[in-house]
Amino acid sequence: ADGPEPEDVVSTVIGNYGRWQLLMTFLLAMFSFPCTFHIYLPTFTAKSTKFWCRLPESLAGLPIENWINYSQPVDACYVRELPNGITVESILNNTAPVLDSFLKCQQWDYDRSEVGETIISEWNLVCDNAGLTNLAEVVFLIGVGIGGVVGGWISDKFGRKRILMGMMICQCVLAIISLLVRSYIQYVAVRLIMGLVSVSVVYAAFVLSVELVSGNWVTIAGVCNFFPLPLAYVIVSLLSLLLPNWRDLQLSLSLPGCFLLLLWFVLPESPRWLIGRGRIQEAKEIIVKAAKFNNRAIPDDIDKMLLLSKPETEAEQPSIVMLFKGYLLKHTFCLFIAWFSMTIAYYGLLLNIGNFNLGNLHVTSIILAIVEIPAIAVSIPILLKAGRKIPIFISMFMCGMACVASELFSISFEDDWIMIACLMVGKFAIGSSNMMMPIFTAELYPTLIRNLGVGVSQVAAGLALMCIPYLWELTALNKHLPMVTIAALSAVGGGIVLLLPETTRTKENKKPAFDSSSPCNGTFTICDERGYQN
Repeated sequence: ADGPEPEDVVSTVIGNYGRWQLLMTFLLAMFSFPCTFHIYLPTFTAKSTKFWCRLPESLAGLPIENWINYSQPVDACYVRELPNGITVESILNNTAPVLDSFLKCQQWDYDRSEVGETIISEWNLVCDNAGLTNLAEVVFLIGVGIGGVVGGWISDKFGRKRILMGMMICQCVLAIISLLVRSYIQYVAVRLIMGLVSVSVVYAAFVLSVELVSGNWVTIAGVCNFFPLPLAYVIVSLLSLLLPNWRDLQLSLSLPGCFLLLLWFVLPESPRWLIGRGRIQEAKEIIVKAAKFNNRAIPDDIDKMLLLSKPETEAEQPSIVMLFKGYLLKHTFCLFIAWFSMTIAYYGLLLNIGNFNLGNLHVTSIILAIVEIPAIAVSIPILLKAGRKIPIFISMFMCGMACVASELFSISFEDDWIMIACLMVGKFAIGSSNMMMPIFTAELYPTLIRNLGVGVSQVAAGLALMCIPYLWELTALNKHLPMVTIAALSAVGGGIVLLLPETTRTKENKKPAFDSSSPCNGTFTICDERGYQN
């Protein structure tokens, strides 16, 4: 068996994991709910439904299907010019004159059987304006990319707690403002800032949660931050059934996040971040409170221990340039490609499964959420026993193979459920990758720039997400090309992870000696390639 792992001052005093860390892990995981709500809302609030050119009042008694068949034989963007004296009876009896001239439609009605009022129906984002629906989400995802860098830099510079709660306040304000918007331009502007804010909240909470624990609990605490994701998908799906109007749904999912602001008085700043910044007294107060909560004796020489942990030189200011120096250049480059590939695969499959016949949108959404729950749970023992690199490579490669299999079966069989089974395997596999990659990413960067490193990875994810709405246009070249692209990127992303160093100790690895002057400060098992004993 392995020998005892070296401990830093934080884990020595409060323990690797205890009641205090359990409470903090639970509370910090709650921040994933409102963020996931806002990210997933467009599934219902921007849902494309059947639409048709509005029925004139003079033909009010005409069934919709008959109206569409008579007036809109090609699409709903143009409507047949109506002859004088046309009646409902003449259309039903097929005796109405049929003119070959068409007019551009100006008003539409929408099928509300699956969803109610959406942003598409409110602002008529159809026909010439159809591309504006994707534009709104592309703008949101641009915000995600910007927020990954900006939020990470602010968090590394000013602290995890400040950025977490500050961005949470912004998110609550934006959620309320989004209810008051009266134009599409206003809606897009709010979504841009919401993307920036949401990703900052998610990753500030994630980094803070893993910096409060030590040892194997880093993995468990990190993965626990993702358990709310599938639960949030289910909540959004069920609430959209009860509240089909997009503004009502937005309001119901915005209010719970406001209560999280009360946690300002409960959540601590990261003691490891404070020590790394030389703020020893503030770190001591947090550590002492945590030790008492965990019923652990406080060492008599705690002041000496903290002073020894204080960096000998003034902490260098975090800068994005640091991500491209030395060994971190390789890490940043490889992680950028891995995150881009994984995001294309994860969200590409999520959207693709919706194109198969799995029932209505709400049922499909719940099924996809349920698939992620075991994927998250399985990630914990895999990460603890098998490390990081190999599990991520295997899961991403498995996803690619499942995508290839689904396309091969689509050629050989006509049964959609065989293809769906392959896609569900792929979704399960890439869902596991989605849980493991953030932990691996955080472990590869030192404390000083950890949030910035994790944030830069979101630039790659944001670029990938911006490609998703347009990925399926590849079917114009070949109907199998989108899935083949996902499979290829998934395999490439998994392969490039193998070029990165493993971040967990195995029996064959030498034990790293804790270096109090290192920017890592013992937060993770290994976060750089230094500090090894010979």
